[in-house]
Amino acid sequence: MERTIQYMEGEERDGFYVQPMMKRVWAVQLDILKAIDTICKRHRLKYYAWYGTLLGAVRHHGFIPWDDDMDLAMLREDYEKFKYYCEKELPEGWSMLKVDPTLIRILNTQVIRLDQEFLDRSHGCPFVMGVDIFCLDRIPKDNEEEALWLNLFWAAANLYTHWDHFNNDSEWEKKRWDQLTKLETLTGYHVNRQAPISDQLYDLADKIAAMYWNTNSGKIAVISSLRRNSRYRIPNSYFKRVIRVPYEDTTIPILKDYDLPCRLSYGKDYMTPQKYSMHSDVKRQMERLQKHFRDQGKELPECFHMTFEE
Repeated sequence: MERTIQYMEGEERDGFYVQPMMKRVWAVQLDILKAIDTICKRHRLKYYAWYGTLLGAVRHHGFIPWDDDMDLAMLREDYEKFKYYCEKELPEGWSMLKVDPTLIRILNTQVIRLDQEFLDRSHGCPFVMGVDIFCLDRIPKDNEEEALWLNLFWAAANLYTHWDHFNNDSEWEKKRWDQLTKLETLTGYHVNRQAPISDQLYDLADKIAAMYWNTNSGKIAVISSLRRNSRYRIPNSYFKRVIRVPYEDTTIPILKDYDLPCRLSYGKDYMTPQKYSMHSDVKRQMERLQKHFRDQGKELPECFHMTFEE
């Protein structure tokens, strides 16, 4: 998507200077948002600004000035459909990454690129940029049932995360297979030992998260949020009231009753900006880019320059 030269210029927002390269990072993420929005409109799927993107929408009408990522959420049925369609309909060279169970990321590339063709269509931003999409699932009504559900999910999710780690650790080698067998017994899910185990564990954890989607439970959450905050649950009725609000040079859908998810994530004073956080992902990629040029005995070109506050 074309954006004005003025949009790419650095500017001060809420006492924080947004550097030109960060504006280019934002521009790429807005392009990804546009692609997601196009797929969702084409197939009548719904999505919502979530976490920091929701806070940015209601407090800044765009990105939080010191933030470098974008978070969306979809209800389980739309999330599953979106995964199917996006693999077929994303722009050439883009991809869907399975980050964690109940979380995917739409990427504009898989590696940092410096070729002119790529830079021309990515507003001069060489980095791997993505937009996270979290899955919203129904929560069991019964407290004991919820506790079991959460324990099963985290057992599968943690085993997925660590399955291929510590491959030279004989103690972990035995422990992981014991844990896998126990999970199979508890869930009735058979893992094919001849196929990639981690892929199956990802699917198992995702299936556990979705267990209550077709029930009449009145509360919904991103399951990972419940681990950080047991009160993190949104009434089902909230998702029937959605509005689009300004977000940078476009608009984005949010829950009309946005106060509850904002308070659950950021506390009652969420409209008051807190201490600036680092642009962590962009900083890591910038360090890799600097090393790339340094290894060749060159300076980082001025067009890519960016500094980070400690």
